[in-house]
Amino acid sequence: MAISDGWYLAGPVIALAVVGVLAVVLRRALGQDAVRHEPAPVLDDFGLLRVAALADRLDTAAGVRSALTQAGIRSTMAVGMDGLIQVLVFPDDAARARQVLDHPAPPPA
Repeated sequence: MAISDGWYLAGPVIALAVVGVLAVVLRRALGQDAVRHEPAPVLDDFGLLRVAALADRLDTAAGVRSALTQAGIRSTMAVGMDGLIQVLVFPDDAARARQVLDHPAPPPA
């Protein structure tokens, strides 16, 4: 085979073409272009805590928390997806919290 025929370049050119095609296919299949990052859905989930009361104003929610604290019930506040302030209690205290909030103690004289 004579050097002037040009066939000595065919092997390396075919090898580079195959590697290039494999690189493009793998980039498409495994690359970041194929992965779509969607935002995680925002959930109104507070784990074990249960909603004892809803309020639209912070001072109202603070008053509810104060009444629950005076009754010996631990509570916290969170803002829900609807914008309302939720007063949250543990499940064991939920029934007692509803009783306290349904029948508030009379103010001291």
